[in-house]
Amino acid sequence: MDLRLQDKTCLVTGASRGIGRGIAKVLAAEGCRVAVVARRSQLLDELAAEVVAGGGTHPVIVGADLTADGAPERIRDEVLAAFEGKLDVLVNNAGSSRPVPWNATEEQWHEGMRLNFELVRRLTNQFIPTMRAQGSGRIINITGANEPPGVNIASVAKAALHNWAKGLSRELARDGITINCVPPGRINSEQILERLHPTEENRRAFIAANIPIGYFGEPADLAYLVAFLASPLARYITGEVIHVDGGMHRFAG
Repeated sequence: MDLRLQDKTCLVTGASRGIGRGIAKVLAAEGCRVAVVARRSQLLDELAAEVVAGGGTHPVIVGADLTADGAPERIRDEVLAAFEGKLDVLVNNAGSSRPVPWNATEEQWHEGMRLNFELVRRLTNQFIPTMRAQGSGRIINITGANEPPGVNIASVAKAALHNWAKGLSRELARDGITINCVPPGRINSEQILERLHPTEENRRAFIAANIPIGYFGEPADLAYLVAFLASPLARYITGEVIHVDGGMHRFAG
């Protein structure tokens, strides 16, 4: 199926590893012009080489820490300058899990909510005027499950993202802009394999107890859905939360 993504301009945050890297590679393979953002610029250089080797256009590399002062505005300026004032697709992937005890400090809550909600909202707001002027746009948020096993600041922030995205989707639908959220389950990535499930024994036990399909997913499993949501073919899908988790979540929503 032709997703009609040839020459679409896309921005993917958190693209140095894992899910973000997989999304950037799939979008580039579909013919998109991709800008990638992450703190670790050397990993973005490696990604760019992989994209070019696969026949894609060399990505625009923006080495930036989203938590730095003025980062959303700087990213906006660099991306719009590279893409002649246009952006078709924004993929908000940057974030980090924040499991904490119930009595976590105010500083921990502020840090986690800022990274996983506030900065996503702020970066998105930088590109909404551009998309409204174009009469089209795709905003896709990589979020998280609403069934945390314990207190997790990122989970709270991602729930806020779901609610914010739903409201925003209703406000911007008439402008041709769709907004959707994609919560990943266990996807083979740096965070999952090194922090959450560092041993093969732990992975097998988690899969047996939680994942009906029987294995962790790959970044591409999620990236293909993102590519579809980014395409003109997904014009009638907005305000949705679509899980990619091998059946892991148990409840609706």
